[in-house]
Amino acid sequence: MVSLETIGSIFIKVFKLILNLIIIILYRVGDGGEFLGIGGTWNLNEEKSADCEIVASGIFVGYFIYTSVQLLTYAFGTTKHKRELSDTIMNVVGVFMWVAVGGTALHYWKGYIADHDYLYVASERQVGIAMGALCVLEGALYLLDSVLAFLHYAKGDNK
Repeated sequence: MVSLETIGSIFIKVFKLILNLIIIILYRVGDGGEFLGIGGTWNLNEEKSADCEIVASGIFVGYFIYTSVQLLTYAFGTTKHKRELSDTIMNVVGVFMWVAVGGTALHYWKGYIADHDYLYVASERQVGIAMGALCVLEGALYLLDSVLAFLHYAKGDNK
């Protein structure tokens, strides 16, 4: 029989995967079909930080793959990975990484001013702020999943 923690964990992972896909789409085509990006720094040319973009894209794609693999293990009927400490560690690291990327995006896009006529309200700015907020929400979901993974680990639940 499937435990309540397992059902909750599956639901959270599906929600994380869907939210992660939405974030990837916003990241890639959120500026009117063009690359939106995270931002991270301002310079004379209003270019985004390449370092920030590399880390952000790695987190987005890496955790999309990780969460997909976790869901596939449930599809094959096993929860043995929940007993492993690595699941809890990946979730805890995910909390910090998602909140860091979301905070960076919120910091950059909150102060962003469009190139044309000093418009403070720009569609790319609004999408950037939404993407940052979704990243922080994703971090909160990883925190919740960390708690559930720790409960599985502490109980020794391997059914």
